[in-house]
Amino acid sequence: MKNGRSHLLLALFCLALGQDLFAIGGVDTAPPPAAPHAVSFTHPKETKLNNGLRLIVAERPNLPLLAVELIIRSGAEADANDLAGTASLTGSLLTKGTEKMSAPQIASAIESLGGTIFSSGVLDSSNAGVLVISSKAEAALPILADIALHPAFKQEEIDRLKKQSLDGLRVALQQPGSVASYVTGRVVYGDGEYGHAAGGTPETLPAIQRADIVKFYQTYYRPDNATLIFSGNVTFEQGKEYAQRFFSDWKTDQAMVSPISTTTGTWKPTSVVVDMPGAGQASVSLTKPAIKRDSPDYYSGLVANATLGNGFTSRLNREIRIKRGLSYGARSLLDARRDAGAFTASAQTKNESAAEVALLLQGELKRMKTDPVQGDELKSRQALLTGNYARSLETDLGFASQIAGLAVFNLALETLDKFIPAINAVTTKDVTTFSDKYLATPSSLVIVGKASAFSDPLKKDFPETRVIAQTDLDLNRADLVKRK
Repeated sequence: MKNGRSHLLLALFCLALGQDLFAIGGVDTAPPPAAPHAVSFTHPKETKLNNGLRLIVAERPNLPLLAVELIIRSGAEADANDLAGTASLTGSLLTKGTEKMSAPQIASAIESLGGTIFSSGVLDSSNAGVLVISSKAEAALPILADIALHPAFKQEEIDRLKKQSLDGLRVALQQPGSVASYVTGRVVYGDGEYGHAAGGTPETLPAIQRADIVKFYQTYYRPDNATLIFSGNVTFEQGKEYAQRFFSDWKTDQAMVSPISTTTGTWKPTSVVVDMPGAGQASVSLTKPAIKRDSPDYYSGLVANATLGNGFTSRLNREIRIKRGLSYGARSLLDARRDAGAFTASAQTKNESAAEVALLLQGELKRMKTDPVQGDELKSRQALLTGNYARSLETDLGFASQIAGLAVFNLALETLDKFIPAINAVTTKDVTTFSDKYLATPSSLVIVGKASAFSDPLKKDFPETRVIAQTDLDLNRADLVKRK
């Protein structure tokens, strides 16, 4: 009993500290993953209504819930640069009142069904959806249809949401990591459609009027730019009947709209420091344009990214956190969007070690080419990706979200079954080729923190760095500097 209790206490202590039990026991690596095996998921069926609405139904009769998601294939990339945040406000306002129901009435009605309702607007898409027990679908679907087809966009709700968004922005803009994420968007995309902040800025949010929101809704929220997804305890015939009953009257008088085509323009590597004298830590990022979601390099890129900065045992985390103790966590992100994706590697560290971390990030990106991913390291990264993917499909809402991604990026439904075998088929050569093409090439450097603590050592390796005072930072401009 004492030994068992001691082992339990040790395990809990290690979890609290974020430590690796294998390392404490003298073993530096976890046991190897099991051999991959064939997996087949539910095969969704689809059709199209006469009004152009695409319908996809994933029959999952063994699960009691029903997830319904309406996807609009337009989002923040369609915002005007001086009205950044319009798509976000439009999406969020759907659940804040319709012509028949107020926001509290919508929330109360869904809660009485034991369900949840949601809506949002992000880059590349907007959405609205509900999650309920399948037996409550008849009561929940009219509410979903009402918020999607008849939003009121009441001025009082617009004012309240803008105030909440601005309050959140003011907090975010005092945090180095948040500021860095806004700056990297401009560094990669400039004045391009992905360059502005999806949630808006302190200057653009107040400028957005109700007429701008209504115009965005009328332009992009339309059946021929939308996909309705059912996932859960529902048959294809039931899904069609629901779609016909609640969404067939959805019409538009405007001409067909095409998704915004985005670009990175004439990108070239640059180094930018945003000087935040009061910052307790520095956020360090290397970023650059990468691949679109439909790129043939997508799966190789996922494995490369997982090796570099996804998880506790990734190369970045091992080098920067485990070996040197310079950060609580280093990571990377392959953001494969509909057009002109991006890659970012980042870590948050003490101001005094920002320059060192920048070099470590740079070194690990280059090492992806010179020190190939192979053997157990490759297998473990593949297992991480396939395991996470399979878990994401366990719930009805997760399954619907995966289908939604395929709809947004105009990918075939068969892609659901392709993911795991495609990841497992990635070879050492594939990862090395991807790394040579996208990771080992020059990147842009973005550091947000107390510049006086790291500027001197930074100049030795990044002599062309621009320093922008926090008070001079303008996220609405590609050059990031306020006009004097």
